Parts: sequence; C-alpha cells; structure tokens
Amino acid sequence: MDTKRIFKRLKNGKSIETFYRNSIDITYTIRLGYENNQFTLHFCYLDGNDVFDETNYKDESTETFYDFDELIMAIQLKFPGIEIKL
Repeated sequence: MDTKRIFKRLKNGKSIETFYRNSIDITYTIRLGYENNQFTLHFCYLDGNDVFDETNYKDESTETFYDFDELIMAIQLKFPGIEIKL
C-alpha cells in the first residue's frame, strides 16, 4: 500500500473508494476521505439486492482520525491484507 500517495490524494480533497472481500458472501465497500482536518473511514457491506433499502447495509461504521497513521493502522487491523490501489 502506497501510503504517501493515499495521504496526498486525501489531503488534496479527493476521496478513495475500494473493496475488501472478507468471505465468499461478504465484500466490504470502504471509503476514505479528508474533511475539516479529519481523515474519515466509512465501511459497510450489502446484504441483499436493493441498494436503496438501508436495512440491507450491514456492519456500517464511520470513524474519524486526526492522525493519518492512526487511519492506516485502523484500516490494516479491520481489513488484514488489504491493498489500496490508486
């Protein structure tokens, strides 16, 4: 994972969206952003076919970090082996 490129992209106001396959049936959507001097990590997975039905989104969470290294550490702990490609 190229953390320098991720940092630059987020600091320049561009978000990052990537996916992480946890099992055959579960693929997380992960969104990273930077807003109001905070890095954000939002993730969830879809359990169903209707993207407009909010009850189909499972394990949804948003976390904020003031420190970029804490963001990277949280990503690696929650999604081991993830590779974010830009």
